[in-house]
Amino acid sequence: TKYTYGLAATNSIAISGPFIDNHVIVVEPMEHNGQITIDGNPECPEIGCTTRIGNLVTLTHDDKGTLVDEAASQFDRHMVHISLPMGIHITVFRWTNYMDLEIHSPKLPGMDGSCGNFNGLSSDDTTQAIFDRMGARIQAHERLFKDAPPILFTSEEADMLNTCEHDTLAEAKVTCKTELEGTDPTALELRACMFDECFGMNEHALRTAVNYATPEDRAAAGQMSSTA
Repeated sequence: TKYTYGLAATNSIAISGPFIDNHVIVVEPMEHNGQITIDGNPECPEIGCTTRIGNLVTLTHDDKGTLVDEAASQFDRHMVHISLPMGIHITVFRWTNYMDLEIHSPKLPGMDGSCGNFNGLSSDDTTQAIFDRMGARIQAHERLFKDAPPILFTSEEADMLNTCEHDTLAEAKVTCKTELEGTDPTALELRACMFDECFGMNEHALRTAVNYATPEDRAAAGQMSSTA
């Protein structure tokens, strides 16, 4: 986003699957009239509201909860607490233009994803290991959001990609062509995938991106710090 020097930030979350009868819950940040929706219908726009999906889901919108990032303590709080089957509970912290998440879940058979596979071995929870198991892309038929976001490739990402080690870049191109096979990827989608392959394992990518930031980027990042 423009607030993070061209790198990604969480600005919506979608929850679905057979465990909630394939209902789709979407939570967005506050700006641009961001909403909480269930199956596309707005729910709980006001703080103090609770709604349910039968006996499966309880969703509460309030201002209570322990922050995952104390730097946000100066801002108005909009928390969404979602209690799901199988002992899963998600708290979404809705800020102006991004969101924080806190997810509590017991160990479940076959679980895997960005947080790892919960097998007690941190060695296979690296970004590369997760990419190897699941791929770096979400397939079109798996998307839960109504509108697919446009794929952008910022000037910061372009400059950073130019610093990717030659062999790593060549391997990333081969990997991405394989992963995107059959989707007719645009040049931007291919480069965005290559960027993930080069820098997705970098825990401090933001520290690198700031080196390539334009004055406009720095101003936007400063705006986020004051209005989140």
